[in-house]
Amino acid sequence: MSKTEIPTLTDYSSASLDQFFAAVKDSFERDAAQVHTPEAVEDLRVRWIGRKQGLMNQVDELLKSLPSEAKKDFGRGLNLLKEHIRSRLSASSISDNPQSRPNGGARSDAFDGLSSQIKNKSKIDRADPIDVTLPGIRPALGAEHPLIRTMHEIVSVFERMGYSVGLGPEVETDYYNFEALNFPPNHPARDTQDTLVIANQEHKPLRDRLLLRTHTSPVQIRTMELKPPPLRIVIPGKVHRNDAADATHSPIF
Repeated sequence: MSKTEIPTLTDYSSASLDQFFAAVKDSFERDAAQVHTPEAVEDLRVRWIGRKQGLMNQVDELLKSLPSEAKKDFGRGLNLLKEHIRSRLSASSISDNPQSRPNGGARSDAFDGLSSQIKNKSKIDRADPIDVTLPGIRPALGAEHPLIRTMHEIVSVFERMGYSVGLGPEVETDYYNFEALNFPPNHPARDTQDTLVIANQEHKPLRDRLLLRTHTSPVQIRTMELKPPPLRIVIPGKVHRNDAADATHSPIF
């Protein structure tokens, strides 16, 4: 397909505008006359009305530089030209044009099925029987919570950087939650006002007492016990603090 250029608009009289749009239309028709396959139809569409590089974008740009008195007539001609191009880009419109047929004669095999391919693209072929043995399509139930979706997006970023995902229990021992992370027995983070502890644990040694983890860092210790360095892990999950639930606080986060 030869290179097509949008003609120059010399003045803004009605006769000049009519001549300009007629020249653009003729350029399109010359390109359309060379279309003989479904692929060529798509190439023609991108060439003329593609969002980024379509030739019609150049025509749209001209409207911005016109004087106000010429914009109305130019806009009317522009709309008619766009309507013409879109209608001609339909499969039946181009394939029915004798000039677009090979040798100007009978339609090629490519054009015979072009219209039906596009028109029936989104329709069910009712001639095909329905295979009732195929598994059904499970409907989506609700939507993912924004916090969960955000967590998954963050984890996916780390995974692409080569990190592994570390998981661990939400009910932890004092050893993994505090002692192994250098929180001594008198550390304020162990205060029962900040920590949800399991009842009736007083008979156990301090390091064996159970609580709801206050952070995901215990998984670091568990991972280092199981795997040699170097380690790259990201640790998503719930943690628990002894906070009263209100508009800005939650015991689970």
